[in-house]
Amino acid sequence: MIVKKRTLILIISMLLNVMVSLLPGYWWYYSAGGIVVIKDSLFSFYLEFLGKELEIGTIINYILFAFRFYVISVSLYYIYLALKKDIMSHYLLITWISYLYLLDPLIFYLIFNYVVGYVTPTKYPLFIIGSQNMSVLYKNVKVTILVESYPTIYYWVAFFAGTFNLISRIINR
Repeated sequence: MIVKKRTLILIISMLLNVMVSLLPGYWWYYSAGGIVVIKDSLFSFYLEFLGKELEIGTIINYILFAFRFYVISVSLYYIYLALKKDIMSHYLLITWISYLYLLDPLIFYLIFNYVVGYVTPTKYPLFIIGSQNMSVLYKNVKVTILVESYPTIYYWVAFFAGTFNLISRIINR
């Protein structure tokens, strides 16, 4: 059986989706002075407050675990369609989610400055990757907290897979 280049590119693209779905780690790490620690990805979530893991993370992980198998199933189905019926369908969820993950720090910026800032004056810096100090004024006391936000290697693998998916779709059009 000879596989056309278009089909091979699609198969690689969908196998990258499966690989990203099976990655064991988190895509992004956030910490507010160690008081709140969040590690998340499309398929896993961890939330810690004052050194204790919160149960809501476990509940969310059950849902994300099921979603992981949904992504794997759809990707494998698209491989089947390409091989058996020569139907070139693309599943770009990993593409869009990996790109949208770059907006997470912006969402935190808006939450801290406009939601938390509504309750108490807060100065949260706008940054994407790295660490910065955040200042909170509470009862005339200025509290400064080191805020960290950075992607892990798993995020960059997902970002690569998503970019390859997008290129695959463009080539196959």
